[in-house]
Amino acid sequence: MLESRACDGGDVDGGCSVSSTVGSTTRMVPGPTPGDCCHPLAIYGGYPPWMCTMTTTTTDTASSSAIPSTTSSSSSTKESDDDDDDDCSGRGIVRPYLVVEWAASRTKMASPDITMERLIDDAPSSTTSIYDVEWLMRFRNDRTSRARRRRRTEIRPAHALRAIRPMIRQNASSSSSSWSVREEEEEEEEEEEEEEEDDVMGCGTLLLRGDDGLVRVDYRSIVGDDDDGTTTTSSQSRDGAFALLHSVFRDGAAVVTNVPAPSSIESSSSSSSLVEGGYYPVAKVAMAATYGGSLSHGALYGEVFHVRAEREAINAAYTSDGLEMHQDLAYYESPPGLQFLHCVENGPGVIGGESTLIDGMAAAYRLREFRPASFETLVRCPATFVKQRDGACMTYRRPHIVLEDDVLEEEAETAVRWTEGGSQSGYIDRQIVAVNWSPPFEGPVVLPPWQVDRYYESCADFDRMLNFVDDIDGGRDRLHLDDLSQYARQFTWERRLLPGEILVFNNRRMLHGRRKFSAVEGASIDESRRHLVGCYTNIDDTLNLYRLLLRERGCESTSILNVGNGTSIIP
Repeated sequence: MLESRACDGGDVDGGCSVSSTVGSTTRMVPGPTPGDCCHPLAIYGGYPPWMCTMTTTTTDTASSSAIPSTTSSSSSTKESDDDDDDDCSGRGIVRPYLVVEWAASRTKMASPDITMERLIDDAPSSTTSIYDVEWLMRFRNDRTSRARRRRRTEIRPAHALRAIRPMIRQNASSSSSSWSVREEEEEEEEEEEEEEEDDVMGCGTLLLRGDDGLVRVDYRSIVGDDDDGTTTTSSQSRDGAFALLHSVFRDGAAVVTNVPAPSSIESSSSSSSLVEGGYYPVAKVAMAATYGGSLSHGALYGEVFHVRAEREAINAAYTSDGLEMHQDLAYYESPPGLQFLHCVENGPGVIGGESTLIDGMAAAYRLREFRPASFETLVRCPATFVKQRDGACMTYRRPHIVLEDDVLEEEAETAVRWTEGGSQSGYIDRQIVAVNWSPPFEGPVVLPPWQVDRYYESCADFDRMLNFVDDIDGGRDRLHLDDLSQYARQFTWERRLLPGEILVFNNRRMLHGRRKFSAVEGASIDESRRHLVGCYTNIDDTLNLYRLLLRERGCESTSILNVGNGTSIIP
């Protein structure tokens, strides 16, 4: 039981006071706001600028309806006479807010013998909530709002990196330009890309792309100029962190340049984030790019891990073998968010070893168009991800493709309508919010026998989209590749990392791999070294910092592409 009123913001002597009568109780709202609360007063901290006019509102007593009702009450508004009030920088700009008087606790409302009269008599125990109406409107769930939100947040092939094979093969430089390699496939998608770029410029950030399509961010712009092994929180470093996070959450990956080598490379094998002289440079970048400055997922391989060929490797990554597209630590309930790979050494005597990326969520979007039955199988049938060795015994079951799980009642009829091919068009026509793919760490499937063959056929379809094999010499003609293999060829990003670069990518969205490498005959040991230093950050803390940085720049309503954590994002 509650009373709700739509009011205009007001401020009196630095605070906002609106006289409200509920039953026989008079209260001033908003009262003191808890410091850790969900509504916008806590988000903005104290009384925000939009509550900078004094408003008086006349309201009736608590409604007799059990359903909350919102009414736009007539109100008279006048500006405060105190021109020196620093808390009212937005004086004269009135934004609507909603005042909700909770007339009974949840326990009382649930009681079967409670009466309306008793609820009103108990009004003195009510509490008040205040909401910024503009903020509330972002959570609208009507059909039009849902369609618009999906159009602005679902990842499609137009958002994905593309292969530029001549440049990859002939020029591995990191020279920057403002040219974008992305070609939109539809006019609508192209317009949305331009709109997204405008949002970046509106936040005061100019991003430069390399010739491989990834944005370049300078190391010092992220960690500052300190050389004492610590990270800084200066405005410059926050600008660098914002540029990095914005690029990663938009494009899926970015490159940090001019990164110094860690001290004592030869003797360094520590799994700690610390090295002689301070933190590893890759750890400093990662800590600057996540809220709270903490690395994550260090239990199995250490906070910082070293990717290089080892004699007794405990992981395929610690060999010289090629790695097909995968995500790291898919057997965790919550896998890593961002992965950072610092190229410390990649000598001229190394042949191969190019790093590869492909946008898993964009590929899943295209799989739904190419092979809807395979797409649906990967949505319905969970895979089993395992990690079992000395010191590790982990399993987790989840489907390879995850869809948004909220269908409106009026859409239910569409969701159960079958197409001619046997696939439920409404069922699979939902927003893709996660992809889980790590074949090297898949265990036995736990499925009914009649689903097993179909599951592996569907996995094979998706695998062809993700792993392109350049086998022209083996007799396979590029012009006659099927649509799935053509997609892999077109959208596989491939590049040889250079010493002093950090490749940063969203492990939830992007799948990564590596070409096989070896040493040139006659090359010295120093010339034949390939050594990357890596670490992870948690997706929640990293996304939290990005959204806070957007808010600092007045861009909190900017649409964010799905990050692959199993839920769509509402600004």
